[in-house]
Amino acid sequence: MKLWDSVEILVPFPAVYIPSLDTIVMADLHLGYEGIMAEQGVFLPKIQFRLEVEMLERIREICPAGRILLNGDVKHEFSETGYHEFLEVRDLFSLLVRSFEEVLVVKGNHDNYLIRTTKRFGITPRERITLGNFHFCHGHRPVDVRMEAHECLIIAHEHPSILLTDEVGGREKLPCLLYGEFSGRRIIVLPAFSPLAEGSQVNIVPPEELLSPVLREEQRIDRLRAIGLSREVGALEFPEIGRMRF
Repeated sequence: MKLWDSVEILVPFPAVYIPSLDTIVMADLHLGYEGIMAEQGVFLPKIQFRLEVEMLERIREICPAGRILLNGDVKHEFSETGYHEFLEVRDLFSLLVRSFEEVLVVKGNHDNYLIRTTKRFGITPRERITLGNFHFCHGHRPVDVRMEAHECLIIAHEHPSILLTDEVGGREKLPCLLYGEFSGRRIIVLPAFSPLAEGSQVNIVPPEELLSPVLREEQRIDRLRAIGLSREVGALEFPEIGRMRF
């Protein structure tokens, strides 16, 4: 599914492909999530890594790109990587360097100490990356969109989702990608690649309470459109967020 002529959503997966860069982009994998939740007394089956690897393998089948870019929050623990998280991160990068000619990583707010693992593969996480007309940053820090010399900004961090309701009170939360324009620049907000990471219900949460400072400013998010992504039904197009609030 195309966004403009420059970006394709790899439906039904939470990732995009940029043909001009031959690059797949995804974010918010949050490896090690189940272990951290267990430390907090919430016990989840350890399925996330397997599901993410399965999605990566399917993505490679439909889109054999030469490069992949992880736009932040590869790992979940803020502090030093625990043993099980280290194993997942190590195994992920082992898979990526075998599958792609180049692997790029933008550092997210959860990615402290990530370099201790990535350096084994010759990869150094960077605060931001510009490739061609695209600028990538995780989105947890302010960005002056007007000052960036690019045509499209791609961020993550928010884990956007849409809350859907029906007339009998049914409710369903659907991960989504957001897109639109700020100050003459195109912007894309990626959904979380993690199937477990909770997201912001962007049509419910007041703009001033969103996670990303990029989206909090000037109620910008209400001008963005949403595309819901579901493994069952594929892509669902929605109007601007401001028209979906209730």
